[in-house]
Amino acid sequence: MRIAHLILTHKNPAQLERLIKAMDHPAFDFYIHLDRKTPIAPFAHLTQRPNVYMIRKRAAIYWAGWGTIQATLNGFREILAKSASPDGGYDYINVMSGQDFPLKSAAHIFQYLRERRGKEFILCDSIEDKWKEAAIRVTRYHFINWRIPGKFRLANLFNKIMPPRKYPLDHKLVGRANWFTLTPAAATYVLDFLKNNPKVVRFFKYVWGADEFIFSTILYNSPFREQIVDNLVYVDWTGQTGGHPRVLGAGDFERLRRTDKLFGRKFDMSADAAIFGMLEEWIAGPEGD
Repeated sequence: MRIAHLILTHKNPAQLERLIKAMDHPAFDFYIHLDRKTPIAPFAHLTQRPNVYMIRKRAAIYWAGWGTIQATLNGFREILAKSASPDGGYDYINVMSGQDFPLKSAAHIFQYLRERRGKEFILCDSIEDKWKEAAIRVTRYHFINWRIPGKFRLANLFNKIMPPRKYPLDHKLVGRANWFTLTPAAATYVLDFLKNNPKVVRFFKYVWGADEFIFSTILYNSPFREQIVDNLVYVDWTGQTGGHPRVLGAGDFERLRRTDKLFGRKFDMSADAAIFGMLEEWIAGPEGD
């Protein structure tokens, strides 16, 4: 069994290196998608490691825009192409952020996924009940991908005139997080689905934070639905506004140590460097397994 970790990042090469080292395992490969706006030179040394690769086709990422989706799709394509080669063959693609960090040892992560092989780890909360507050993000037009001045005022005016938006297919809209762990078969299904349904692409390009909906919605309304379980990421949204989770630090260690989740987000070395050493020591010990 082999796992490809697709890491989307745009800053902090030292933190990214620490993440990769903490997850080093013979069955793990790391594919780094670096935001096209970010110089690659400070990150280039990471590819000296034999299991680290840079995604060649980089997307420009803007918060809540299509770029995160494009980066993930580009990563899927390159990982699946590698998987098709004689030395390839992955059982999972784990999509994570450069501000994530493992909460369990690499051996534990490997064993956990091996024992649950075939499951799709992705959140699928419905905007009709569990995630009602997100409905406005899909029923209204959002010009988040437009790079023009006044786009928010224009969107407000447009939404006063136009009726609520409707998804172009008879599908249930679900989501919540754009960090997930999928089989290559599920990733391939997503790529094929979007290729064959350009109207879905057009719809999501006017959704705010579409990355939190698109993958979940496609798979929830597919033959993969019966294999879907919750994702593997610990996130703390308490006391936060503006769509960003709370940055985790040393004060969160006990909660992180007790969770069953495999990864935590988000961390920032410039905000709290101590938590990295605490987690590294934890996952290196017998309890981290």
